[in-house]
Amino acid sequence: MPLPSFRSSRSKVRRRRSHHALKPQQVAVCAKCEAILLPHRACKNCGAYGDRNVAKQGAAEVKKAIAKTVKKAPAKKMKGHEGHNHE
Repeated sequence: MPLPSFRSSRSKVRRRRSHHALKPQQVAVCAKCEAILLPHRACKNCGAYGDRNVAKQGAAEVKKAIAKTVKKAPAKKMKGHEGHNHE
């Protein structure tokens, strides 16, 4: 791969790097519990998004209940492949 033919001047380099600066992170405050959060996201503390409650209450308990009721299905045997060795 070819190298640059001419050296880049200080002003050229600095103009290119002018957009590399970090910008401050924007934050918002929850309307219900006044916790700090990122804008346009539900609150991790109370689960509110604006004036609505969007958190799934008790999701861990629901998953446990589903796991207890659902049994693992036994592995199906394919018909016509009992004596075959496919190695």
